[in-house]
Amino acid sequence: MSEIKIEKILLKNFKCHKNFETDLRDLNILTGSNAAGKSSLVQALLLAYKSWKECEKKRINTNKIYGMNMGIPMNIVSEDLEERNIDIELYLNGIKNKVLLGLPDDNDEISFDICNYEEILEAKEHGFNLGKISLFYLNAERKGPRIVSFINDIVPYSVGNTGENTGYVLSEMDKLQKISGDFRLPKDLRISQIDRFSANCEEWLNVIIPDTKIRYNVDVEKNITTVMLQNQGEFHLPIATGFGITYVLPIIVQALAAGMIKNSVLIVENPEAHLHPLSQSRLGKFLALVAVNGVQVVLETHSEHIVDGCRIQIAREKQCENMKIVFFEKKDNKSVCKSINIMDNGELEEWPDGFFDQKRTDLRELLEMRRCGN
Repeated sequence: MSEIKIEKILLKNFKCHKNFETDLRDLNILTGSNAAGKSSLVQALLLAYKSWKECEKKRINTNKIYGMNMGIPMNIVSEDLEERNIDIELYLNGIKNKVLLGLPDDNDEISFDICNYEEILEAKEHGFNLGKISLFYLNAERKGPRIVSFINDIVPYSVGNTGENTGYVLSEMDKLQKISGDFRLPKDLRISQIDRFSANCEEWLNVIIPDTKIRYNVDVEKNITTVMLQNQGEFHLPIATGFGITYVLPIIVQALAAGMIKNSVLIVENPEAHLHPLSQSRLGKFLALVAVNGVQVVLETHSEHIVDGCRIQIAREKQCENMKIVFFEKKDNKSVCKSINIMDNGELEEWPDGFFDQKRTDLRELLEMRRCGN
């Protein structure tokens, strides 16, 4: 079977997206103004995937979608309520995977009915379906520095939605790699002289935040993990090193873990959080390299440095046709989006108004103030 990718998504009656459609590539960047629909698209992907995986229950609890409370179903359905159903369609290798969600008749305020669960059960018997995908999601609110982390809700290869299981995954991936000689990172992602998962994670962390090393310890009996960090000098607990390293390490570990299994989709919100612009750019390059090595990547970001890093690396890899930017904005109180393709040299096909142009606007204002003597 060929590699499975999400090629297109259609939304009907989902929050601000009354009728929405976009294709997806290997590397997808969602950006634009606040409250314009970026997070809603991510939520639709997560809701569809979880509904598909748990369709036997015939209902999906909107309070428990990958650690996120999406609110009550009545507030998820588009506001005009002409229809009571939400239709999410994902196309995988040309095959439609549909999730039809409806408001229940029994006043259940926290669940949707999965109206087409029988259709989903039948579709699971075929090759290109959502059940064949391994989806990993990192929330914008990742765990900050902690002395220890409790091992909770273990999902294979997953650091958790807030990065809480990062130390555990480092340990487990090292064990799996030792057991199976075929369980290895793609060649382009192996940058450590030591062919060990955690060593490559450390080396990539050192690329993004220079002079940084990691050390982990797992206590299964106490159900806790500890990750020690070194940024010049001695190893310290995360609480002594700040938020930047703690926030980016789960992204690195999850991206590399996803790179070791087939049919992976990685969704990350605000990867730039707490990072210096240089580190943001390098993280963008890293995630682009992950995308061209088999992981379908979706990033929600407000960082031009993440976007630029992705563009540079994707152009170096001569894979520009496999990257796209979906730019969201509000017009006449409606969410609209524009797809921006990347040309062969990494330049944008077009540069719409409002797309990372605030720096130029501010510079013009400063120059005008200087000219007027203010």
